Amino acid sequence: MNTKHLILAALLSGAAFSANAANNSLASCTDLGADREIVRAGSARTMALRDGDSHYLVSFRSDCGSLTTTGSLKIIGEGTEDRLCPSNTVVRTKRDECQVQSVKPISADDFASRKRRAR
Repeated sequence: MNTKHLILAALLSGAAFSANAANNSLASCTDLGADREIVRAGSARTMALRDGDSHYLVSFRSDCGSLTTTGSLKIIGEGTEDRLCPSNTVVRTKRDECQVQSVKPISADDFASRKRRAR
């Protein structure tokens, strides 16, 4: 294999890896509907969110201490309530305002599994 082919193969594999990594994160903001469910599996760092037929894993920049005990929470993306964005999203509980680090779409099966483990 000559050097040109080796470099081309490396570039193509790097592009495929980057595209796959990008597909694992929420690409743009989404407005949340009323048919929503949140699973807080005893973790102060993540929560699973079902919005209609869409499912997400929301990770926080640091511990969101009141996440596991709060009775209600608000999701605010780019200053708009009931909006989930890949950046500039906060989850507000009665005691905390938790900065979201990442939002990743997950499968319905993954959400159901997290829900079972949370019981």
